[in-house]
This record gives sequence, C-alpha cells and structure tokens, in this order.
Amino acid sequence: MTVFNAFLKVIRKNIGTIILYTVIVIFFAAANMQTGDNTGEFVSEKPEILIENHDSSLISENLVRYLTDNTEVKEIRDGEEAISDALFYREICCVVSIPKNYSTNIMAGKESEISIKATGDYHASFVEMMLRRYIRIQNTYAEISQNEKDTVEQINSALDTKTEIEMTSKLDITSLTKVKSYFNFAAYSIMSCIIFIICLVLSSFNHMPVRKRTIISSMNDKKYNACLLMSSSLYVLVVWLFFAVLGYVMVGNIVFTPVGGLYILNMLVFALTALSLAYLLSTVIHAKNAITGVVNVITLGFSFLCGVFVPVDYLPSWVVSAAHILPAYWYVESNNRLAETEHLNVDSLAPIFINMLVLVGFFMLFAISGIIVSKKKQKIA
Repeated sequence: MTVFNAFLKVIRKNIGTIILYTVIVIFFAAANMQTGDNTGEFVSEKPEILIENHDSSLISENLVRYLTDNTEVKEIRDGEEAISDALFYREICCVVSIPKNYSTNIMAGKESEISIKATGDYHASFVEMMLRRYIRIQNTYAEISQNEKDTVEQINSALDTKTEIEMTSKLDITSLTKVKSYFNFAAYSIMSCIIFIICLVLSSFNHMPVRKRTIISSMNDKKYNACLLMSSSLYVLVVWLFFAVLGYVMVGNIVFTPVGGLYILNMLVFALTALSLAYLLSTVIHAKNAITGVVNVITLGFSFLCGVFVPVDYLPSWVVSAAHILPAYWYVESNNRLAETEHLNVDSLAPIFINMLVLVGFFMLFAISGIIVSKKKQKIA
C-alpha cells in the first residue's frame, strides 16, 4: 500500500501534464474530424461552358441540346479577348466550337472535328468525356441511318438508356473516418501520459536513497516489484478506460459496435506496449530533467513517422518502411484497416490480429530488455 500511495502522489503532482496531453488529443482529433465532415456527401455540379455553333442542322442543334442539359451554358458576346479572359479566370471551363457543314460531313462519313478550348481542370475533362461519348454514339448511328432525323432519334434513344446502380458497400465512411482519426490521434496522448508518468514514478523509486531504504526495509524485492507492476498496470488501465470513454464522447455510439470494440482492444494492447517501453526507458534514464526531453522525442517521433499526425498515404515510402520497426505503426495500421472493413470475418480480421500480435511482441521485447538492463545495473551497483 505504501508503494501504491507513493505512486498516486507522483501522479497527483503531474496531473497538469496529463490534462495537457488529453487536451491536445481532443483539440487535434476534433479539428481533424471537422475537416472531414463533408467527405461522405456528393454534390452534383454542372461545368460552365461556352458553345459556338457555326452549323445550322438537326444534328448540331441536338448536340447543343445535349450539352445544355448536362452543363451550364454561358453567353459571352464581347469577342475572342473576352472569351480568353473567361477561360483564364475560370469563369468557364471550356469553349466548344461546332464547325460549318458539321452535319453534312457526319452524314457523308467524313471527319468533322469539334474544336475545344479547355482550362485542363476536372470540369473540362468531364465535358470532353461527355463529348467523346456523344460523338461515338452519333458516328455509329450516322453510318446506318439514311437521314438526319432518324440519326437524331437513335442518338437520343441511346442516350436516354439508364443504368441501374446498386450500392454494394454499406460502410458509413464519414463515421468510420472520425473514429479512425480519433483513435490515431489518441496514440500520441496515450504514449505521452503513460511513458512520462511511468518514467517519473520509476525514476523516483530508483533514486539511490529511496532504493537503499527499500532494500533495508521489511518488504522483499519480489513484493516490491509486484506492487510497482500492479500500480503501473492500474494506471495504464485508467488511462485506457479514460480515452475509451472520451472516444464515446467524441464519436458517439459507434464505439459500442464490434468494430468499435476492436478499436478499443487495439488501443489497450498499444497502451500495454507503451507501459513496457516506459519500463525499459526508466532503467536507462534516471535524471528527471532528461525524462521530458526523451519522452517528447519518442512520442513526437513515433507520431510523425507512423501516421498519427500525418496519414501514411502522404508519407514517403522510405519513411513508411522505416516505421515498421516502431510499435505505433502497427497500431495505426490496424486502425486504418478497421476503417475499411465492411464485414467482420476471418479474412478481414486476420491482418488486424496479426498487427496486435506484433504489438505483443514489442511488449515482450521491451519488458525483457528492461529486466536485463535492470539486473545488469544491480550487479554493477
């Protein structure tokens, strides 16, 4: 009980730091989720174009009608300079010019190219795609039709054919993106809260005067270490539970779904890995003034290299390859996979549990390394 009370005393003394790291994750996660609120919605927008029709025929008029139905047609009457300015300032995305004798050439099987001046953006590409589709259909029916009227009717009949689209994916992309963002950002605060506090506590207990008093006390070494381990584990569980509850506040009931449960389980395994890393660091670092600097280097380094702050997709390939040797990468990788998982089955869950096993491997590596270093230092002392 004495060890546990001393543990709590160190935590109370540094409660401000814990609150600071918690505020950081709330701020960054909320900001990131706010920017992603519109990712799940599609808004149809018609490109703005100018049409110059130099041909007077049923086919050219039908093409103009087709473009009018699918775009926003602008009128610019001030000459070529005004049209060029409109293109430059993106008031229109392209100018479609239908040449003279267009219909005559089409019905005769001759080439008659439509001139397009485009800005090169995605709106202009969309217009060009529509034109290619229309011209392909137009040329097909012009070869087998005897007159313009039949050709126009067949073109319109083909264009009116609709395709039924069935949404096969039921993923709520917006909600899952929010959940992924929260749990990814939580990695930084979890590492900071656990590694900083555990290192401070263990360094206090490893301070030579305190260590000597412990050795000559009635408490045996096994019981002493067991109390430290239980106190540290209890603190880690409290941190994990706090961020799990905070996840419910930030992202809602989705944390109570099976996918949400896997996010929380993944966070627990990562928190225990951070505990073993903190134990290893405490055996190497005894100066309290150095703990803050070391913790900041480790937590920020893990966060920037492993996709916590910057999505892995935006990182250079060599950085991602190097990040494989860090536990935070496997934690973030599991979160990213969960955000893309529609059905929970053996195939979809296998990579996630493998990532968790990798974290368990890191936990054992750090714990065993810490024990070895601790025993060597005891022999030296």
